[in-house]
Amino acid sequence: MSIKFFKSLAAMSCVALLAGCGAGGGSALVAGVGSGGTGLVAGTVTGFGSVIIDGNRYPDTTASYDITGDSSAAQAISRTQVGIGARAEVDTDASGNATAVHIVPEVIGVVSAISAPTSTLTVAGTRVVVNANDPTLPITVYDGYTQFSDIQVNDRVEVHGLPQTDALGSYVAATRIELKPGVCTGGCPVRVSGTVSNAQAGSFSLGGLTVNVGATTTITPAGQSLANGERVSVFSKSPLSGTTMNADAIAIRKLSTSVSAVGTLRLSGEIGNYVSNSSFSVHGVSVNAAAATLTPASLSLANDVEVIVAGSFDPATNLLTATSVSQYDSDTIQAELHGTVSNFVSAANFQVRGVLVDASSATFTPAGKSSADLQNNAYVEIHGRVSNNVVLASTVNIQSVQGATDGSVGDLRGVVSNFNATSNAFTLSLDNENGSQIQAVLTASPFFVGGTRADLINGKYVSLNAALVGGQWQVDTVTFMLASAPSGDGMGGQDMNREMEGVISNVDLTARTCSVNGIAVNFSAATISGGQPANGLQAQVYGTMSGSGSAQILTASKMEIDD
Repeated sequence: MSIKFFKSLAAMSCVALLAGCGAGGGSALVAGVGSGGTGLVAGTVTGFGSVIIDGNRYPDTTASYDITGDSSAAQAISRTQVGIGARAEVDTDASGNATAVHIVPEVIGVVSAISAPTSTLTVAGTRVVVNANDPTLPITVYDGYTQFSDIQVNDRVEVHGLPQTDALGSYVAATRIELKPGVCTGGCPVRVSGTVSNAQAGSFSLGGLTVNVGATTTITPAGQSLANGERVSVFSKSPLSGTTMNADAIAIRKLSTSVSAVGTLRLSGEIGNYVSNSSFSVHGVSVNAAAATLTPASLSLANDVEVIVAGSFDPATNLLTATSVSQYDSDTIQAELHGTVSNFVSAANFQVRGVLVDASSATFTPAGKSSADLQNNAYVEIHGRVSNNVVLASTVNIQSVQGATDGSVGDLRGVVSNFNATSNAFTLSLDNENGSQIQAVLTASPFFVGGTRADLINGKYVSLNAALVGGQWQVDTVTFMLASAPSGDGMGGQDMNREMEGVISNVDLTARTCSVNGIAVNFSAATISGGQPANGLQAQVYGTMSGSGSAQILTASKMEIDD
């Protein structure tokens, strides 16, 4: 997951702040109950507008977000950087509101082998299996690719997923695969998760890798030692040397050592060590489901069954006393998005909360609404299913931004006025809805894309990621638009001007073309800032759209690269 080109004090101070609350070092299941919250949720992101984990909503209007990926410790990120399919651990308060969302990928590294018949990759020595249609597991989502066949040997990727085992051994059932830049200053870091074996002084095995542990290697939680059978996440700031990984940081992924008080726990994963309904494990957590409600009622618990289990967790005994156990079913856990339309190209290509949506076959409500009503800033509720890198919408409910209720989160595009540098409050005139206005204020540590806080002045054309709290939109992220001014209709006007943001793929530097969000881009005449286009980088692109369907192309006049 790219940190993009955010400029915020939060990003610089995050490592120190998070080290104090136990979120550093790449450990999974490390926050929540023990860091001041009353509950913890661990699972797969299935939607936004609230953060939605395995179909359950957790309002996130005041939640912080961080990721432990390309660095040894957690880094603050904007909620706009989290995608469907990411694996998340969410701290919740007594009301079920998210207070912090921690994103933890399983593997980051280079693809060394691909097996199309088995839908399998090898990434940093780890077997990764993708899922296109098995409803007992989350469907794999792609970012920077449109489908599995786009992935190439030597691509560098970030993989989110579930640890699984089969007759061939351990593997990651991928829930999300992101294309990442293949060239990094000082070499590209690697992260691998797995179970320790052959532990000895100075090294251990992790799948097919030999991991070297030196005097400067940081192990968290502090005071813990490595042992065979422990599940760990290993970070190296240097690429692999063959099958050898030199560890800079190792996180022992054990919930019972990371929390300090009894609280609620909800997690999804594969059943292991099954003895009876009162004795099995999920992700290393012991579970007693003797009194739990099973869904469906005919559910038979056994090893290798994928479930969502919830109840009361006691870290002293590492025991989750379950009140409910549900079989995972991606057919019923639909993708769900609540928010405003952004990066609108057509009914078959737009974004909500940064997620690509195709609503060309959707049913629209309320009565009288249709795909013709889709435009930037339109507030929508979308339900559908994931196919490759797109949510195929089955239903779209279109509302007005002015009708949004407290707790709503959206991406709002318009022009700034009445900016008060003391209170950081301002007015945004939306570039549709007949120029209607909203009142906004910056949060304490906002993120800025394509500019800095000093650039936020009257007359600026911006896109805001904000949450509605007490009738005022509280701004988490400000993106400075490449266009100098809005068209006025929210769809780019008759000249078909479009602006979008996404991961670059299919770069051809000779032809000066690439793809962004599945749209072909010709940047031969574009003014480019921030670096040169390369696969896996984030970009903002502005230009003129022409053609339709598979022949659609954006001729870029401006392009900003996250290098």
